[in-house]
Amino acid sequence: MTVRKHRRLLRGGSRSIRPGFIFIGALLVAAGLVLAGASRAASHPRGLGQLPDSVRTALAGVLGRGEIGLLAISLDRGDTLVALNPAQRLIPGSAAKLLTTSAYLRRYGVAQRCTTYVAARGRAKEGKGRVRLKGDLYFRGSGAPDVTQLLSPGSRGLLDSVAFLLHANGLDRFEGTLWIDGTLFASEPYAPSWALEDIPHAYGAPVNAILANGNAASLVATVGPRGVSLALEPPEVPITLDAKVGMAGAGQPGWLEVDRWPFDARLRVRGLVPPDGTVKKQISVPDPDSAAGLMLLGAMRRAGIEIKKAQVRVVPHAGQAGGRDVEGPLSVAGIPAGWRQVKKDRRAMVLAHESPPAVEMAGIVNAVSLNAEAEALLRLLDPAPTEKRRDAGLRESRRLAEEAGVDTLDLSLVDGSGLSPQNLLTARAVVRWLWSHDQDSTLAGPFRDRLATPGSLGTLKNRFPGLDPRRDLRAKTGSLTNVSALAGYLRTFDGERIAFAMITNGNRGSIAAARQAEEEVVGLLSRYKRDPAVGPPPPAGIPR
Repeated sequence: MTVRKHRRLLRGGSRSIRPGFIFIGALLVAAGLVLAGASRAASHPRGLGQLPDSVRTALAGVLGRGEIGLLAISLDRGDTLVALNPAQRLIPGSAAKLLTTSAYLRRYGVAQRCTTYVAARGRAKEGKGRVRLKGDLYFRGSGAPDVTQLLSPGSRGLLDSVAFLLHANGLDRFEGTLWIDGTLFASEPYAPSWALEDIPHAYGAPVNAILANGNAASLVATVGPRGVSLALEPPEVPITLDAKVGMAGAGQPGWLEVDRWPFDARLRVRGLVPPDGTVKKQISVPDPDSAAGLMLLGAMRRAGIEIKKAQVRVVPHAGQAGGRDVEGPLSVAGIPAGWRQVKKDRRAMVLAHESPPAVEMAGIVNAVSLNAEAEALLRLLDPAPTEKRRDAGLRESRRLAEEAGVDTLDLSLVDGSGLSPQNLLTARAVVRWLWSHDQDSTLAGPFRDRLATPGSLGTLKNRFPGLDPRRDLRAKTGSLTNVSALAGYLRTFDGERIAFAMITNGNRGSIAAARQAEEEVVGLLSRYKRDPAVGPPPPAGIPR
């Protein structure tokens, strides 16, 4: 599966950039490879002399063509198995999510949940257990990734869940204003150096505190009796289509290309659709707060709630202008009071909807590589009660990394998703971070077990087809046009536990060679055997 196709299916993952690099092939080889061990066996490479040669062979397709950082250590013995430029700072791509997601787990714990609140004000007329509200509804975003449908296919997403629960709790009719309160996060939808070309795509969606379906929607092109028709799912998405989409000839593949300027609701669409076929593309949603309000009204209609003369308004962020009738942020103290407490002169909480546990949210963000959701977890690290910011989240992530023993000179991050080419990490920093989690009894299993695995949902679904499942590979990928990364955990032939990281930059034209090298290196490590005649080396720790 190509990178682009993978992004369309999973609404996360990578982006296209083409940064320039200095290619230093001879220097890379001169930097050398290090392996702990002794002798050699034909089918299980081992020993100080043999495995480095095997690794050099595995890296032949990328050595001399780009920059590589590689480190693998034994979690059981503490020694270094393979090292190549482990202290070189490189662009990690989505491997940066490892720091964001696990910093979130370190800060809040694996069981923490976020809560979305709905309040009401106005006249709530009750009869026979049903409610007709004429007034205002207030929807307060929690900042939690909307991942329930990915965790449990067939389940409801955030907005459909809230609409279903409102109807189940008695609401039959709503007339008035739906207020969307996204002030938990500051208004900064994009991180530095995100490219304009990413903005129309789901993987480049803006960040807000609601994150309904990752602020993404589906564009569906279908050939019918009257030619090609275009539709949006959900239909309430506030996007205008400027489309030139025709019918493909026999045997031609279908495709859609999209383009949109920031904060512009006009989406330019070009493409072809096979006869009697359908082509879908995941796109980002502009102005996600307002869009969430329109989509919630649509979800309420589908849930059986009558909507009459309703409008959507957005609670302004700190420093933004607003009229006298603008309501401030919703206080979320206490528990839902119910419809009988709703009055014309005060708001009352009527619904509280909890997210999945933190470990489940972080796990799916890593496995599927969700960008906007990773950015949300980063902002939730900001200790501020409202208007949480990216830079404050980065400071907290850096502090937690330093506490874990990571040399902070080894990292320079500007976002939480890895979408920016300004992010820099060393293989050493990533491995140290992975090692620190292995030492934490509360995080080790939950964090590791929810990383992507071959053949399962996520970025490794179609990779490592020949790897023995007993090697228990759990890893995070990182993919940009010229960047490939892989980091995680693995077991050797003898069951020894390994933490590893490999980052490759400067892959001209394609990252296929870098991915192939990753798979070969992982294969070599998975088959590694120590000579039982040689005693264990003294613990060496992670090179610094």
